[in-house]
Amino acid sequence: MELAGGRLIASVEEPIGWLTFNQPERLNAVRLDMWQAMPDAVGRLTADPAVRAIVVRGAGERAFISGADIAEFDQQRAASPVNEVFVRAVSAATAALIETPKPVIAMIRGFCIGGGMVIASACDIRICAEGARFGVPAGKLGLGYELDNLARLQAIVGKGIAMEMLATARQFTAEEALQCGFVNRIVPQPDLEMAVTEMAEQIARNAPLSIAAAKLASRAATDRRLAPQAQAAVDACFDSDDYREGRAAFREKRHPRFTGR
Repeated sequence: MELAGGRLIASVEEPIGWLTFNQPERLNAVRLDMWQAMPDAVGRLTADPAVRAIVVRGAGERAFISGADIAEFDQQRAASPVNEVFVRAVSAATAALIETPKPVIAMIRGFCIGGGMVIASACDIRICAEGARFGVPAGKLGLGYELDNLARLQAIVGKGIAMEMLATARQFTAEEALQCGFVNRIVPQPDLEMAVTEMAEQIARNAPLSIAAAKLASRAATDRRLAPQAQAAVDACFDSDDYREGRAAFREKRHPRFTGR
């Protein structure tokens, strides 16, 4: 499925749902219509029972996402009143990734800058290739970095590193991103897609309700308002067919066949 004039593509290769930012000629810079299309794209992948994990990637070899498309800023972000439309679109896009019960993996090759950091930080797991570069260049543009985006980044890397990223606006190496905990691992360039696919397939072999409960509990750990929902999701696991299947498979010494029910 192509959205935003083909600049955002949602596709399924069971058990993986792929969300591809498809503007390689602009290093996959994100236009407003791409931000606006993300909730629909993520929603469709979430609704597909064949999808057990979602992978976010950029087209081409040079960039995951190089940022928001600055060519639109004179119209879309010229001043605070018009910037509100942009901010609402970004918030809805990141919320879609955060709130989907399916685990989301960011497959990062090349530049992950600005809006790329916003999207990657909304994913659950981040795997990058050697040579990837990370940065928040808001200070070089005179932009304010939105509170939600900063809070999410700071929760991952800590206050000191988050402030270093914003205050210096420099690009961090893949090794620095690993050291500060922004990425889970670094893999050789040629092996990136294989490594991410293998992880997604490993996730797919596990019980979907258990993973959804873990993702919700992880959010509840920093937002106690979600605690009742998280507990309900945990309780639902114990009442599920998958829990019965898991116990039966253990007794029978076979691989479980989970259905998400």
